[in-house]
Amino acid sequence: MVDQTNTQPTHLAGPGPEFDKFEDAAAKLQSAEPKGKGKRGAALKQAAAPLVGAATELAHEAKVALGERASVLQARAQEGYDVAREQARRRLGEAETFVHERPYASLAVAAFAGFLIGHIISNAKTNVVYLRDDR
Repeated sequence: MVDQTNTQPTHLAGPGPEFDKFEDAAAKLQSAEPKGKGKRGAALKQAAAPLVGAATELAHEAKVALGERASVLQARAQEGYDVAREQARRRLGEAETFVHERPYASLAVAAFAGFLIGHIISNAKTNVVYLRDDR
C-alpha cells in the first residue's frame, strides 16, 4: 500500500495567476500601499487584513482535511481493488478446472449462453411496421 503522509500539494489555485499560494496573496495585500488617500486607504487595508488571514487559514484547513480524506479513500479503493483482483484470480482458476474436467458440459454452457445472448439482442431491435392507406 502507498503511504502518503505528505498531503500538502506544492501549489494551490490562488486569487490570481500571479500567486501560487493563498499566503502569497495575503502577504502581497498586506504589504501593498493603500490606493485611497489618507486614513481611508489605511482603514481599508486594516479591515481587509483579518479577512485575508481568516480566508488563508480556512483554505489551509480545507486543504489538509481534503488531503486526509483523499488518503483514506485511496486506501479503501486499493483494498477493494486487491480483494476484487484476488476473487477474479480464484474464479478464473475454478473456471479453468471446470473446463478441463468437463469439456462437453463447458461447450454446452457456452453454446447456450451464446444462443441466449443472440436471442436477447435480436429481440431488442425495434420492429418497424409500415401501414398503407388503401383508398
